Amino acid sequence: MELIIFIVKYIPFWAVPLGMISAQFAYIYWLKSSRKLSYLFVIGTSLSFFLNVFYFWIGGPQKAVEFLFNQ
Repeated sequence: MELIIFIVKYIPFWAVPLGMISAQFAYIYWLKSSRKLSYLFVIGTSLSFFLNVFYFWIGGPQKAVEFLFNQ
């Protein structure tokens, strides 16, 4: 349970680097004409972006954890 709280509380600190790395690999695999891997990395980039938007829309670390447990 503590791990889930930690992950949700610090979404930007892992989602931003993950999104940037995924975007770079999506571009590399797109140039290599490996479309399936490229789409997989695009999904990872999109997930990171939407998690960051969720984090800031909810209102930060405390409210994100409260939102998780109140649902």
